[in-house]
Amino acid sequence: MGCGNSVLEKAQSYVMDTRHTVDDLPEIMNKVKSANKTEAIKGALGMLQDVCGEEATAQMLLKAKLVGNVTGWVTAKDGDVKRLALSCCSQLSAHECCAGEIGSKEFLGTLTLMMRTKDAALRRELARYFSYAGANPDVRARILEDNIDDQVWLMVTSKDQPTSLLGVIAFCKIADDPEAANKLAAKDIDALIKFFFGRITKSDDTDVERWCLVAIARLSLANEFSDKLALTDKFPILFSKAMDNIASRKLPAALCIANLASNKNLRVKLIKHKAYQLFVEMAKVPSARKDMAEYQRVAALGLKNLASNFDLRALAAKVGALEAVVKMLRSKNLETARYAAKAASELSLHEENGRKMVLGGALKPLLEMAKSGDAYCENEAVSALANLALSEDNQKQFLKEGGMAAIEVMTVSRNPRVAHLAKKLMTRLRMAKLKTAARFAGHVATMQKEIVHKETYGEGGMGMGRGRGGGDSEESGSEED
Repeated sequence: MGCGNSVLEKAQSYVMDTRHTVDDLPEIMNKVKSANKTEAIKGALGMLQDVCGEEATAQMLLKAKLVGNVTGWVTAKDGDVKRLALSCCSQLSAHECCAGEIGSKEFLGTLTLMMRTKDAALRRELARYFSYAGANPDVRARILEDNIDDQVWLMVTSKDQPTSLLGVIAFCKIADDPEAANKLAAKDIDALIKFFFGRITKSDDTDVERWCLVAIARLSLANEFSDKLALTDKFPILFSKAMDNIASRKLPAALCIANLASNKNLRVKLIKHKAYQLFVEMAKVPSARKDMAEYQRVAALGLKNLASNFDLRALAAKVGALEAVVKMLRSKNLETARYAAKAASELSLHEENGRKMVLGGALKPLLEMAKSGDAYCENEAVSALANLALSEDNQKQFLKEGGMAAIEVMTVSRNPRVAHLAKKLMTRLRMAKLKTAARFAGHVATMQKEIVHKETYGEGGMGMGRGRGGGDSEESGSEED
């Protein structure tokens, strides 16, 4: 007895993964290229959708000049083809190489017209596309230039919850740039504050809460928005969320506070809400844990921004901020280490802070960072070293820890800023070395004078002549006897 082919195929479908992989890319490209009828297009898009998450797919589509085929199908009359094509465009836009090519002005204009649809599933796909494409700088610029962000805002405020969440994510991606944040905030600050704070205080959906907090964090880079937040007294809400133990709530709320600290007018107010203590506690989380690595990055960013205020630098030592910064200088995360170096640079302008950080072990990680090969890290590290070396005691510590040899290597760095500041540091340390040598020579000379004085005049300080005179008097006494 045998089984029919249909039965075998059905049985195999339970144990075999029928999804396509990158190994099937040549076949998929041929299908995309040759498809011209509805069913063939659906088949090609179905296969393509399986591999859209792979960078190789985006690169091959570009190389084969087939991006236009996929974007063209977005305007198809068949609803399934339209949604499949838009889904592929969304996923492909996650790849930097492809996002700009897909998100042309013409394509974005087409999507704007499609937003009027009553098809809920299609509106969700449109929102999904912007949640991917909004992260690309070129697409972001086109969205803002043509005011397509107004359409994104309609998605944000949609009554359909999945569409609204995707709209909030899209808004966050578009706002992930200070200039973009300023443009978005300038439209209607009151509406933004009302919507996002309404969601984070009332929603039971942790994803909605998290992305609304991220949106506030991004908008907080705009001073106009952050000033308004301070006036509406929203800081207690953010600090309450930041003190929570749930990472999805704590982390974006803390990022809000870190970004608010970039506004120089708000730093003292943030300190009164114990912003320093918040970031010091977050810095204690082990950076080796992947799920917690972001804690230190946000903590370093917050301390960097707060340390820019001269009046707050003295307070840093009292709340453990110096130890936290020195610890984060050793982070394997380059961004965390760079923020910590900037914080060290700012805090060291208060001389006592500089001395404490050097004694706490700041020099070695900064010297290593200054020759790391990452231009941004090198710039911050060498600036911090230059500030720390202003103190004479710290200059001695530099020499003691072998800093001269490391800085000598830095003078021939390909990074012009590193080479320039390293030469200044070398001059400063050589001067310190000369001063130390001069003091030692002076001390030796003084010791020699004291020795000669003792040999000449004796321990009691009486002159040898007087001693001889005493001897003469003894002789005369003898003669008298």
